[in-house]
Amino acid sequence: MSTEFTIEPDRAAIADAISLFEFVGGNTADAIRVAINKSAPKIRTLASRAIRDQVRLTASYVNERLTIRRATRAALSGAITTPSRGILLSRYATEPGIAAEGVSWIKPPPAPYGGHYVKVKPTGAAVKVGRGDESKPFYMVLKGSHALAIVRRKKDGEIHVLNSPSLSQVFNSVRDDVMPAASAEYQAQLLDAMRYLLAKKSPPEPTE
Repeated sequence: MSTEFTIEPDRAAIADAISLFEFVGGNTADAIRVAINKSAPKIRTLASRAIRDQVRLTASYVNERLTIRRATRAALSGAITTPSRGILLSRYATEPGIAAEGVSWIKPPPAPYGGHYVKVKPTGAAVKVGRGDESKPFYMVLKGSHALAIVRRKKDGEIHVLNSPSLSQVFNSVRDDVMPAASAEYQAQLLDAMRYLLAKKSPPEPTE
């Protein structure tokens, strides 16, 4: 599952431009499609930066998981989707090499001396993973993905994989901060798309 992030321009602010564009024969649907697809990568960059202001993740990790769905003539809408599955707490481990990307683990490393420490926020001190009512935390390689997780064993013997908030949850917490700049970018791209399509429709007369 994933969460979608969509935006709309301030139609009241550009109502006159749209009316003029349509009056001279412009295709608003084409302009919207171009604007969506031009603005989406820039809006993804804004969202990625806002997410990384909240959690200690690399740009490559976040950008890879902010997926753009492009607009088409058949589906005149676009979106940025984010995975809703929780992020493994081991992604924020402070122990060298544990949080490395693209590693396929075969067997887990030994538990760090002094306990597991993670740092979720970009600033501040690392926090020790507590034991709670379960066993002492330890590393385990997950079947299928071969990812390394910090886990605890419950009293009934079931393994509890420790996760942090998903990218969707973090994205939702910052979307109100991203929205004004995202809307402004989309609006600018829409106006630019209308100018481009009109110029393409009626190229300037050649001069001698």
